[in-house]
Amino acid sequence: KARGSIGLQFDKPDSMLGPVLKYRDLKEVVVMDMGVIYLEFYHNLRHSTLKITVSDAEKRDMLLENIEKYSLGRPWVHGYTSGPKGAVHHAIHMLGSRDETLFAKMCVVPELLIDLCLKSTLFAVDVKDIKKQGRWPLCFLGAMFWLAMFSWAMLEIAEQIHYNIPALPDSFLGITVCAIGTSFPNAVASILMAQQNKPGAAIANALGSNVQNVFLAMALPWVMYSAQTDFKPIKQNVAGITEGVFWMMGTLVLVVVFVLIPPVCSLNKCNGAILILVYVVYLVLCSGETFGWWPPMMK
Repeated sequence: KARGSIGLQFDKPDSMLGPVLKYRDLKEVVVMDMGVIYLEFYHNLRHSTLKITVSDAEKRDMLLENIEKYSLGRPWVHGYTSGPKGAVHHAIHMLGSRDETLFAKMCVVPELLIDLCLKSTLFAVDVKDIKKQGRWPLCFLGAMFWLAMFSWAMLEIAEQIHYNIPALPDSFLGITVCAIGTSFPNAVASILMAQQNKPGAAIANALGSNVQNVFLAMALPWVMYSAQTDFKPIKQNVAGITEGVFWMMGTLVLVVVFVLIPPVCSLNKCNGAILILVYVVYLVLCSGETFGWWPPMMK
């Protein structure tokens, strides 16, 4: 419901931006088919999407007029285009908008390149389009394909860094660039769910992603490579793997303990600070062992 000219208030607040979504934080209004409207609110680094369904065309037009009136015409109101044309329109708007920061405009080109790749191949199964939501399995498969391609590109970049800077070994790049690059999206997703008062989902996302890394991300490439070599034994340099396993087991036990401490399935700031401190200690120790500053803790 409307609350004067301030914004939209919720009877049961469950938004990361608080009980009131203010018009001043409204940056984009996307008008979809079948009376669906998406309101995109941004505040600092937080982003919240409000989905509104107005089947009556007259009421929908009135709602859009009120939004434009109370928000002083700041948000970008447009229809949704699932193909590459939509990516180009978004880039043009970002470059021409006076409300966007210089950093946001600097990110337009790489964002456009990625957006073109995705929308040029997934436009037919884009679930943001109301009429295509039944094609979500194909959209999921397409997303997994592009996730694999971006992961491959990240590994190639790490290899090029090692090739041009031999002082940075693959092991160090693995625990820094690659590890942070693959875990950052999961961390962002967990933060968003925690801000939406869904701590259980945030914890499940963190644990589930690591389970997938162990049972799928490592196992599937191993099986594919083994199939190409007639399933012969694969010789590997396992120096330091024992220490890595102990670190993984220790952090898992620590997380389980935090999760089981009442209130169950909830992490507080103290728990988060401890986990961050453990990661920093792990990073420092492993970096020192990699560069030979001190001997390995385990062999």
